[in-house]
Amino acid sequence: MCYRPPAAEIAAEEARGPRKKTCPKCGNEDLATAKVCTKCGAKYPPMKLNHAHGPAGPKGPSAPKGPAAPKAPGASAAPSAPKPPANPSA
Repeated sequence: MCYRPPAAEIAAEEARGPRKKTCPKCGNEDLATAKVCTKCGAKYPPMKLNHAHGPAGPKGPSAPKGPAAPKAPGASAAPSAPKPPANPSA
């Protein structure tokens, strides 16, 4: 489900105008999405996202694995070559 802010929040954000950032080299103001300064051409550092734990979620211990399924008696670990069918006429 998507979150849609109330109309008052949307109107207040639009009234503030576009978000800006200041060039650390020359002090020029550019849009927050700019990758380089429009005045001196200096590269802006990459934008930091607000992911507290990264895009995949928190890194923690994974769920414990359950016991392996029991194997049939006489079953080998890897399948072998197919066996020819038994001769029914013998």
